[in-house]
Amino acid sequence: MKTDVTFLGVIRRVVGAKIFVEISPEIPSASPIIGGRVYRLGQVGSFVRIPLGFLNLYGVVSMVGASEITHPEEVDIPVPQGQRWIEVQLVGESYGMEKFQRGISVFPTLDDEVHIVTEQDLAVIYGVSGPSMVEIGTHAASESLSAAIDLDKIVTRHAAILGSTGSGKSNTVAKFLKALTDGEYPSARVVVIDPHGEYGPALEGRAHVFSIGDAENPLRVPYWALSFDELAWLLVDRRTASESLQDITLRDRIFEDKKAVCEKLKAGKIAMDEVTPDSPIPFNIRKIWYDLYVKEHATLREKDKWDKITYKKDPSGAEIKGDIENVIPPQFEPPGPGGQEPFWGTPQKILASYLNKIMVRLRDKRFYFLLKPGDYDGIKKDLHDLLTNWVDHKHAITVLDLKGVPPEVTDLVVGVVTRILFEGMFWGRDLPGIGKQRPLLIVYEEAHTYLPRGGSAQFVSGYACNAVRRIFKEGRKYGVGAIVVSQRPSELDETILSQCGTFFALRLSNSDDQGRVRSTVPDALAGLIDMLPALRTGEALVLGEAVQIPCRIRLPLVEPRPKSDDPEPAKRWKETRVENPPYDIAVTGWRCQIMASPSEKGDIDNGKSPSSIK
Repeated sequence: MKTDVTFLGVIRRVVGAKIFVEISPEIPSASPIIGGRVYRLGQVGSFVRIPLGFLNLYGVVSMVGASEITHPEEVDIPVPQGQRWIEVQLVGESYGMEKFQRGISVFPTLDDEVHIVTEQDLAVIYGVSGPSMVEIGTHAASESLSAAIDLDKIVTRHAAILGSTGSGKSNTVAKFLKALTDGEYPSARVVVIDPHGEYGPALEGRAHVFSIGDAENPLRVPYWALSFDELAWLLVDRRTASESLQDITLRDRIFEDKKAVCEKLKAGKIAMDEVTPDSPIPFNIRKIWYDLYVKEHATLREKDKWDKITYKKDPSGAEIKGDIENVIPPQFEPPGPGGQEPFWGTPQKILASYLNKIMVRLRDKRFYFLLKPGDYDGIKKDLHDLLTNWVDHKHAITVLDLKGVPPEVTDLVVGVVTRILFEGMFWGRDLPGIGKQRPLLIVYEEAHTYLPRGGSAQFVSGYACNAVRRIFKEGRKYGVGAIVVSQRPSELDETILSQCGTFFALRLSNSDDQGRVRSTVPDALAGLIDMLPALRTGEALVLGEAVQIPCRIRLPLVEPRPKSDDPEPAKRWKETRVENPPYDIAVTGWRCQIMASPSEKGDIDNGKSPSSIK
């Protein structure tokens, strides 16, 4: 009734699901007290209720204004001159105090009353319970009302967490992940792709962390899981689809080695005629390099007699045959003059530069996590052991810490990891504990760095985009869901972003980023998107399928926090200056690709090997 303290105004215009409301001039206060609580009338993002008998329609305020114009005939104003008005987007309905339902069955008409919502109304709108709802914070409209999201919709319809630096993205991810590990979901499986090593400390005791160089849980991504094109790009920087004679030679040798081991695989024997050069079957790239190097550079006592290679000898008389594991080439006697012995084993040198590139890459410690897979040789451990190690341990969460991955191969590594996880779920989709029987969620942090717009335009580059796109397009059918986290949605791949069913939009100040969110969210609430620059740290607009209606939520700070907090210049610059900072430790750590700490400075000064730095 118009005499109710909740009365706001009457409807003056209806355009589809959008209505314009004339605010009553008889309202005594812009901040009435209802049930002991102060309400703000017509605040953007707040809800209104339109009673139609037993049916209550609910809408979100998207714009507020007043028609104080001298000549109203010159401007299209939807309400009478001099009146205050609000624009409302209808979102759902409920009968009495029954469960809120999204969508509108009956539309309002002129002069229908509009009321502000109370705590009781908000409980009807947000009070959604069920086994798939996960509580992650509180509603900004009522901090006593918990905010929950539909876990099923997050996993099966994918999601995006977007916000500028410092807006609370990492905190949002950490809060969501911690909500999954509170005991209610003992069989949850989540893999976090963490480019900066933020989540290990925040999820201590809740996650299994794999990082490069870690003694207990080293991150290993076997090179033999790459296709030949990807491996050639990694080893010799091949950038075109056409193959040279060197490429063909390497491909054929890899193919032969894969066929030789296919019947010895730990995961199960496969027939030789089912093997291709791109099959994820182990082979020894160091042995292949060594054999090709010998074939290319060796000299022989007798022509075409490869059992009579002429190695150089060291002072003790031992032949210098090199070291396969440490990628040290053998040394040979120079060919004899005038066609005399020793003779070149291979007169035409076509692989020399190719093999030198491979040698340099195999020796580079930055790539050991790829090119030295340890026990993952197909016999001791196979690909199924890697999958078990990643997703079937005592914790629900796996963090793949990529902070030590060289930037030039991050795209490739993310793509390979994604493919390994997806293919394992795809081919085991009907097996117990795999696929739909036990879904997997993958979280891609800092996604804009390896999932850029137009990322698949170049050969091999953009591989991460192609692999992740497949999850966003097809993952639902095989029990694989994904969340992308980014501070620059305008730089994210369009296909991936458009497949997200739920958006957590934190503070975004860049107009391009706001435009991407506005163009991709499933709810046409432009007024809400315009609120993005004004959101507080830790606040998010949640829009899409995981919530009944778009809502503004407040996420509490998690402790311990992810390692994404800002430095403190004012505090640090007031401190006493450190004399002679240990840049030598930093440089030595850089050179040997090992993170050093001040405690090792004495070891360096005493001449200890850089490999002793931990």
